[in-house]
Amino acid sequence: MADVLVFDYIDLIVRLLLVVLFIQISNLLRITDADVIRSRLFLQFEKIKRFFNLLTIGGIFFLAAALLNMAELLNLVDASLDVVQGLFITIFQALTLLLLYYIYDALKSPRRGVL
Repeated sequence: MADVLVFDYIDLIVRLLLVVLFIQISNLLRITDADVIRSRLFLQFEKIKRFFNLLTIGGIFFLAAALLNMAELLNLVDASLDVVQGLFITIFQALTLLLLYYIYDALKSPRRGVL
């Protein structure tokens, strides 16, 4: 049971970090010119594509967690798989956080004070 509690805390922390990154990216999109955004994303396209592909693989963990939950609800498995579900969701959330960080990193100005 303590293992599940650990994943609950990790889940909360990762969700808070995701919200912070969403706000930061939204702020950058609001204050930066569209042409500058396009050029910065173009320059970092290969790195963003690599991490998006990694997140696509992480989507398998997201789907597996949902399937495990359904199996528990339908009583197809006897054991409680909360730890495995927590691990799968944590992996997916960490990969999502990583992708959003690299998008944020590509959008932010390389030098302070420069849009």
